[in-house]
Amino acid sequence: MPFAKERRQPAIYYETIGKGTPIIFIPPPGVGHLTFRYQVELIDECKLITFDIRGDGQSGRSSEPMTMTQLAYDVKRVLDANRVRKAVICGYSNGACIAQEFALTYPERTVGLILIGGYFAVRSFLLEKEYQIGIWAAKNGLMTLLAAGLAKNHFSDNQAAKEHYQEIKKTNSQMLAEQYHVGLHYSSADRLHQINVPLLLIYGAKDYYIQSYQYLFRRLIHDVEVVYIQQTKHQVPTKASHECNAVIRSWLKRKKLLPS
Repeated sequence: MPFAKERRQPAIYYETIGKGTPIIFIPPPGVGHLTFRYQVELIDECKLITFDIRGDGQSGRSSEPMTMTQLAYDVKRVLDANRVRKAVICGYSNGACIAQEFALTYPERTVGLILIGGYFAVRSFLLEKEYQIGIWAAKNGLMTLLAAGLAKNHFSDNQAAKEHYQEIKKTNSQMLAEQYHVGLHYSSADRLHQINVPLLLIYGAKDYYIQSYQYLFRRLIHDVEVVYIQQTKHQVPTKASHECNAVIRSWLKRKKLLPS
């Protein structure tokens, strides 16, 4: 199995398919690479890189305190392992925070930024409660219950949900709690103006308490497009994969980020 390995760092499990424009997909806490299984529709024009965040799924564990800088560095490690110099960085939910941190820390490695259900900080009551519940569940060893809920929320297909459930159960509960904690206290608000690549924001039309985050992105970043996926809540990559993939493909073409 492929891993990005580095001395004194946990090995990061990744999968790579397709040829063309590299896109690396960054998942939310615990759910891992299978969250982007339906993005396989893009393989005719894109090299798709998915991975498990440290502590999640098949990736390695670490005893050192987790930071957002560290999580962004792990993205770089996966790109390096794939010999990819520049890529489109796509983050979903809390993964969108890691994507922003990567774009801010490694602008020379970023050609475009896609945030699905993305936000720059946790500044709403409901979103804060989601993080707090995640921390509580992970700290209390409720991984079976958490895995079942996350898998059911993401997949309607029973087999896909079962596979996702089994992967999530491999996640280290202590590191998962840390990952939620890092996301809860992260903010890129004072640095968004430093992002100088095209930004695509994709929101579920029914993901009401996340959509308002778009306004600061639109005010501070020059090149921003916002797309709502109808009849969908937060789980856009899995519950509205065809629409999500079509939006990504169209945006890549308009921004001339696909091979000519």
